[in-house]
Amino acid sequence: MRIDALAGDPASPNRAAPDQTSTLNRQALVTWQRLLLMALLLLAFAHAVILLDAKDLWWDESLSLQRAEENLPNLLRGVLVIKDGFSELPTIDQHPFFSFLVQRLLISTAGDSVFVLRYASALAAMLFAAGVYLWARWLERRSLAPAATTWWATALAAVNPFMLWYGQEARPYALWAALALIATYLLLRATESERLHWRWLAAFVVVELLFVLTHYYAVFLVALHLLILAFWSFRWRVRVGMIAAGVVAIAGAAVAGYALWYAISQQAGQNFPSITARILLPDLVNAFSLGPSADLALAWPLDLLFAALALLGAGWGLRSREALHRGGWVLPVALILPVLFILIFGRIQPLYMNSRHLGMLVGPFTLLVGAGLAGVRQWRRWAPWPIALLFFVGIAWSTLNYHTLEQYNKDDYTRLGKIMDGRIMPGDVVLYYPPSSWRIFDYYLPMAQVYAAIENGAHLGVYGMPLLNRPLDDTYAWFAELGERFDRIWVIKSRTHPYFDLRDDAERWLRENFLRVRDVELFSQSSLRIQLYLPQIPVFEALPAQVQHPVIAEFGELIRLAGYDVHIDAAASELPTQVRLYWQALEKPERRYRYIWSLVEENAAGEQHTLATVEREPYEGDIPTLYWDPGKTIMEFVEFPPTAPGEPNARRFYTLQVYDAETWEKLPVTRITGGEIGDDGVTARFAAEAP
Repeated sequence: MRIDALAGDPASPNRAAPDQTSTLNRQALVTWQRLLLMALLLLAFAHAVILLDAKDLWWDESLSLQRAEENLPNLLRGVLVIKDGFSELPTIDQHPFFSFLVQRLLISTAGDSVFVLRYASALAAMLFAAGVYLWARWLERRSLAPAATTWWATALAAVNPFMLWYGQEARPYALWAALALIATYLLLRATESERLHWRWLAAFVVVELLFVLTHYYAVFLVALHLLILAFWSFRWRVRVGMIAAGVVAIAGAAVAGYALWYAISQQAGQNFPSITARILLPDLVNAFSLGPSADLALAWPLDLLFAALALLGAGWGLRSREALHRGGWVLPVALILPVLFILIFGRIQPLYMNSRHLGMLVGPFTLLVGAGLAGVRQWRRWAPWPIALLFFVGIAWSTLNYHTLEQYNKDDYTRLGKIMDGRIMPGDVVLYYPPSSWRIFDYYLPMAQVYAAIENGAHLGVYGMPLLNRPLDDTYAWFAELGERFDRIWVIKSRTHPYFDLRDDAERWLRENFLRVRDVELFSQSSLRIQLYLPQIPVFEALPAQVQHPVIAEFGELIRLAGYDVHIDAAASELPTQVRLYWQALEKPERRYRYIWSLVEENAAGEQHTLATVEREPYEGDIPTLYWDPGKTIMEFVEFPPTAPGEPNARRFYTLQVYDAETWEKLPVTRITGGEIGDDGVTARFAAEAP
């Protein structure tokens, strides 16, 4: 055998095999890395999109819908119109327009469902994870973060509870956090060498513009971008960098100036509390690590561990002068600078309500924590795993809280809509309290048929209270007028935006002057409730003379139906018919009773079909039989479901049964006038008019 064969001839197969193996190994590694990245991005998307519409919208999200529904000039200007049914009050929103423009495009093609409204935020959560991956790779490539930072940081970003909260909210915050990452990354790529990379710079300018057009607080991070351009210019003595910094500074100053003018003119932030670093920093650390669904009182030890890892990650980029020159200062300053602005300017005007107002910092924080985990790995390869396990258990706990605990739910507008379904009928007026909640009430309440009926001339009304741009005395006089015009007044109330009536004076007037027969409070963070008022007390000394159908139907010698009215309004054919039942107690009832009022159709062959039924306690238990006094007549308004046209030559009649609410035992009909007793002995029947 030749000696050169043993040594390995460069041209021989024996020499080439190791190189081929190395190439194949690298290719396999790249493939697995791409698959892992894809899996993490899909996880980030799934984390936000699963159960995306499980929670109702809250009031702020309805503002997003209102912005997206406005005409384009108003959308760009931020005009939000508040109305009361008589006048309109144009206001200016606190956010720029970009996120609402995206929502406008989505709802114009896919409708205005909760899922569609929030879908842009769910996509932004995935974009956020991609931004963390890109910036982390840049840090590793420049030795500003330990190896494996990319994967730790991206994994944390994919399941970040803060991004779950705002990735499932139809507001700008998730998109803002993603754009903050991507804009800064693009600028770092543009300035990473002596020559300015124009393609990266052009991309940065576009994303930076979108960033500042998503949230005005973006100007706090624009200051960092100015520093990056300035450091690059001084380091390489490149005049073009100073020009670019000047352009960014002018644009940032313009946005900041407009935001300042807006804050002063609109008195924005008046409801924000003054904040100190002692309160702000724990709040931000808790929000960015475990999310708003982790109680700070319970989670603080884990929050401290997150913060310690973030400090370790920051130390890696600040460890030497060379690291600083390569950009190791950028990530810590990105986290610190906006916080300083909030604390400094907050002494003049409070700028912070909760962590969402600094949501652009969740990306830098996540990167620093990822770098900290990777730094621990430099000490012991196994060391980050137990810490990461602890982190992910905490994140899972917070995520479970978000999805399951009532305290983290939004207002239960869906139940509000279900309760009001089939309740509004001719003779009713609906008052939205306050008028600034008009859009979200309309979104969940079954109002389409109501507005159609009003358009057709039905006796109905929908207004906001209190009246806009008018003193409360005008609202009180208007209430009195409504009491003369309508039979019932529904008040749909939310305290999310109480500034039109901070002391609830309008509601107090209604309570003092009308009879409140119903007050239903739903789960809410803002006192969501339904109230029903009757302008006239529905109790009479005798049967009113104007009753359409005076009858007598006595049940068990205890309860009597003395008459009924049926008011059919052709203009409101899709709404319930207003029926009035006139009850009397023959003796003082000692138990609660319910009744079944039905409309039955009998065809020529004698077959009977029930067309519609109402089964309940009188006034649904708000005025139960226990409180009835003999000698009085109690008038009850009944929302009777609409019915379809009947068969030709068919006979219709109403039926009534009364039964014990606890035992369900039906009372026998002991006397009847104006009708007949059914064969079962417990049913009273009365002829019904043809529809």
